[in-house]
Order: sequence, then C-alpha cells, then structure tokens
Amino acid sequence: MLLFLASACADPNIELENEFRAECSMMASRLVGESNKLVEAREGWLFVKSELSYLAAGSYIGENAVRANPKAPPDRANPVPAIVDFSKRLEKRNIDLYVVPIPVRPAIYPESVLGSERLADLDRVPNLDGALTELVSALRQESVRIIDLAPLFLMHRSNPEHRAIFCPSDAHWTPFGISLAAKALTSEIRDRPWYDDASKLKFRQRWRDRKHSGTIYGLLKDETGVSREPDVVQTRKITMKTGDRPQKVPIQNPDSPVVVIGDSNAVWWKWPRFSSSLPEQLAFELGLPVDVLSTKGGGANETRLNLVRRLRDEPGYLDGKRVVIWVFSARSFTNEDQGWMVIPI
Repeated sequence: MLLFLASACADPNIELENEFRAECSMMASRLVGESNKLVEAREGWLFVKSELSYLAAGSYIGENAVRANPKAPPDRANPVPAIVDFSKRLEKRNIDLYVVPIPVRPAIYPESVLGSERLADLDRVPNLDGALTELVSALRQESVRIIDLAPLFLMHRSNPEHRAIFCPSDAHWTPFGISLAAKALTSEIRDRPWYDDASKLKFRQRWRDRKHSGTIYGLLKDETGVSREPDVVQTRKITMKTGDRPQKVPIQNPDSPVVVIGDSNAVWWKWPRFSSSLPEQLAFELGLPVDVLSTKGGGANETRLNLVRRLRDEPGYLDGKRVVIWVFSARSFTNEDQGWMVIPI
C-alpha cells in the first residue's frame, strides 16, 4: 500500500527528468562518423557532446560537484563559491553583477533527445534541467543576481513571429533568444538608481529572416564531409539613429556604465550583416551603448581573467561602472578542467 501511494504521488516531471538524463548519457556516446565531438540526436538535431554530458551529470553543486565535474580539482569543482566571491568583490566597488548562464539546446528542445511522441501528452514542455534550477536557487540564497533564462526560453521556444531560440546548425543562441535575455536584463537594470540619470541614445531595430549555417554544420562538413541545408533564423539588426543614415552600434564603449563579459555567446551575431549580438540588443533596450570583454571559451575563468587583464592595463577601468553582465554557456558548469577559480579583482 505504501509503495502504491509513493508511486501515485511521484512527481511525473522528476521521472521524466531522470529519463531525460539517462537518454542524454547514452546519446552522448553516439558520435557522428569519425567525429569526436558531434552527436546526431532526434528530430534533425546535432549536438556537441558536452551539451549532453552536461545534462547527464545532474546536480553539480555542493557534495555533487566533484562527481559531476571530475576533470576539475576537487576544491574548485563547485561553481557557487567562485561566483559568490566575484559578486561580493564587485559589490564592494558599488557594481551590480548579473550572472546569465545560457541553457543548453537539448534542455529547451527536449524532443531532440526523447522524441516528440514522448512529450505529446504534456500541456507544456517542462524544465528538465533541474541542476540549473538548483544552482539558481543556491545563488539567490547568497544574494547573487542571476537571470534564469530556462523558464523564459521554454515559454517562447516556438515563436511564430521570430522563430526559434536555438537552431540545429549552431550551439550559440539565436538573435531571438538574445532579445529575450536583453529584455529580462533591462527590466532589472532600469530599476537601479543610476539609470534615469544616464545619457541615452536612440536606436533602431529591424527583424529579418536569414539563412544560417553555424559552427555545428561547419564542424560536420569538416569532420565528415556531409553538408546540410542552412537553418532559417530571424536576425534583429540594431543600428544607431544618427542623422539620415543609420550607423552600426559600437560594442567597445569603455566609458559605458554597463560591461558585458562572457564567452563567445557574448558577441555572437555581431557581424555587420547581422548586428544582433547581446551588446547591440542591450543598447537598444537600455537606450545606451555597453562595453564588452569576450573570450572564445572558458566561461568559468577566462571571462573573469579577461577583466583582470583589462584592469592591469587600465587600473581605472571599473570606475564609473554600475553593472557587470557575465554571460556564458551552462556547459561551463561541468566542462572546466581548471574548475571554478576564485579570482581577485
């Protein structure tokens, strides 16, 4: 009887999450041809192996950190202490930190792992990345400002006007996904006491469908010789209103009160034909240009070390800064050989 009651009261989403994690673990070993990185999933998706291994790891904080992040030194496997420390160091300089971990693609489109039929009877697609939810809660308990994009992305994962938040050809977010993050950040930043007095500029936006063959399809062709048709994504081209002709928004603005630090997601879609990167979309939403310090990888440490190097070269760089936005792929939580370092600034 007790077993029956326990089964009847079990959270179906927990059961589905466990199934999802198990399938991610098995799928991560199904590499495409001779590739050592790419995995062919369901519904036409291609993933980088680390996207799936991140989800398969489960909880990666507290006592679970060493198990989930085995490549890292044991004392640096848990990301929470390093993030809390960074937030407190910036707080002492009167700077607000906003942590923005970007969910991995299978968490937003779990049919890519489980198949559409497995989710067909659900009213809505649940959040199956419980580890990220746990991290968000732990950081908020430590008064760290963190933007939880997973619920927002799941709510808007299929948008008839602006298409998808992620696409099969690229591990990075689309301009539509970036727009949601930019608006979420702006709703927080606009409430800060310094914002109303900051000098504002006017910007324009233009949504447009474009074909896109991202890094995943490029890697597929390089490693296997197989080509795929490009995805169609919507770009959101942001320009400055200056006279009669719009101008590209500069993303290097060292005097801005807002600086974005991050991995390649921080500047993805910055190319002139797109002009849809996070710094550009934040400029549109906030009404002021922002500065950016980005790296090609190393979301955990290299992003912050990049800021340290800037301070070494320009000791007064953070003077006048009010916000640091730290954006990186959630894969970084379990994919850092050096672990999560405490880095003085």
